[in-house]
Amino acid sequence: MKILHYFLGFPPYRTGGMTKFAYDLMLSQKVYGHEVIAIWPGKINVINSKTKIEIDKEKRKDDILSYEIVNPLPVPLDEGVRNISLFMKKCNKDIYMSFLEKICPDVIHIHTLMGLHSEFIESAKELKIRTVYTTHDYFGICPKVTLFRNNMACAYDNDCKYCVKCNENALSFNEIKILQSHMYKKLKNTRIVKLLRKKHRSNFFICDNQEESRISDNAEEKAGKEYIKLRKYYINMLENIDIIHYNSQLTKEVYSKYFTPKESKVVTLSHKDIIDNRKSINWKYSGQLKLTYLGPLKNYKGFGIIKTALDELISEGKHNFILNMYAEINNPSSYMKIIKEGYSYEELPQIMKNSDIVLVPSVCYETFGYTVLESLSYGVPVIVSENVGAKEIVSDGGIVIKANSVEELKEVIKSLDKEKLLELHKNVINDIKIKTFEEFTKEMENLYKGK
Repeated sequence: MKILHYFLGFPPYRTGGMTKFAYDLMLSQKVYGHEVIAIWPGKINVINSKTKIEIDKEKRKDDILSYEIVNPLPVPLDEGVRNISLFMKKCNKDIYMSFLEKICPDVIHIHTLMGLHSEFIESAKELKIRTVYTTHDYFGICPKVTLFRNNMACAYDNDCKYCVKCNENALSFNEIKILQSHMYKKLKNTRIVKLLRKKHRSNFFICDNQEESRISDNAEEKAGKEYIKLRKYYINMLENIDIIHYNSQLTKEVYSKYFTPKESKVVTLSHKDIIDNRKSINWKYSGQLKLTYLGPLKNYKGFGIIKTALDELISEGKHNFILNMYAEINNPSSYMKIIKEGYSYEELPQIMKNSDIVLVPSVCYETFGYTVLESLSYGVPVIVSENVGAKEIVSDGGIVIKANSVEELKEVIKSLDKEKLLELHKNVINDIKIKTFEEFTKEMENLYKGK
């Protein structure tokens, strides 16, 4: 089978769960004998704005044939959208028709709509090439990807009027052009650029704790209508895709509020480093509850809920716990054990060995949540919020709590004595199926074939 993947680009230029998933899947499919080709949104030229497709000349060990779209639509990542019309700009469909006729893929696996012209999907449809879209996030529905607003999951956007406030600090088109340039690709991992990026990201979602600024009702309504147009543009693309791959039932429920796909299927995720490590962890209770949090210190991931709950437990005289954290924090609490440099995947065995339970209390809608699967694969139970897609693989090996509920998290933590923890650990080992990436790759192959 010849498989064309559209994603944001290869590591180390692009990082994150989507990149890892797509790249792992490509490598796995090559092992199984499929012909794998990649295409990704590249640079935006300053002078010549004509869209074209070029062979990526960068040499990598994977030997995957790769194509760069020159002058794609802008790629906002999770920074939001400000210049709305630029994200719906038309291009000559013949460019994509010629490309697809040339390589003749059996299936196109689309991992994101960022940077992608609607003409790409129209061309695939016209040529009767099967298309599959994996819902890694909520871009297309939400310009900022996360459906998170004012410390809550954005279940209602007031006809996109709330999008105006959420996106007011989005990157300018010139800033996006820099981030998509070949120069930035080369300099991204230099020390000074890393520092600048860290400073910028430290202010991300800074408006979480601020009151909304006011703009006139007329201006808000007018701008809201533009965001509605943008959403319709992307929904039209989704409606023309042959099958939507939802990576959780939760993701399907969220997307279903906005459109009805031609066909869809829920298939939970895995990645190439997931193996069943449960027998390698010989868990014993030390007498002190060891909580572990592996996410960023952001409210949309639920860190604020964790800190508030644990601070309140301390004030109530409950001191018999520690919180293992892997991010730098100002003014840490006494119960925090901090590794400010973060962690690498190779360190997970030791991290899990030192964990009684892992916390994943996301406030935003997590389409899946690899941390849940990784924890369970090491025999470690989890506390997850109802907004985490991976809750459906937890079964009796963890506890699902209400999102954004300090009280419920507190009560669950107070209930975690030796007997309860032993029960959870046994349930993880005896009752949960750990999906390997080989199994997932086969599931994707069946999805491509319409099975």
